[in-house]
Amino acid sequence: MCIRWLSRERLTPAFGPLGKRDAHWRAILVEAVQVRGKTKQRHISYLVGFTESALAIPQQQRFIWDHIRQRLDRLRKRISREDRRRIEAALIEKIGKPPTKAQRAELDRARKRWLGKLAKSRAKVVARVAS
Repeated sequence: MCIRWLSRERLTPAFGPLGKRDAHWRAILVEAVQVRGKTKQRHISYLVGFTESALAIPQQQRFIWDHIRQRLDRLRKRISREDRRRIEAALIEKIGKPPTKAQRAELDRARKRWLGKLAKSRAKVVARVAS
């Protein structure tokens, strides 16, 4: 089993300043099979899609890794531990290492602070509209 990488260029970035080009990548898990004497790739699973601009944002990188882990967990009966390690190593080459527990905890705290600020500002707007 291996990962097949597909990409397409985006005219505008998903994250970041406008006017800059971006690329969207797809990671597809495939296996090699013999069909009439020729080697073909059989689709196993779509693992993840992401943009290069998303990789620059730690929260988005965490989201990408969470999605990958969910997909690989669903395939646990189909892929061996050895295959999973090789797949994750190939993904790390392209995406970067998954966040550690400490980094995940910090991202959770930052998200909680941000949501608290958002709720406060929303409450202010609702109070202004109501009065």
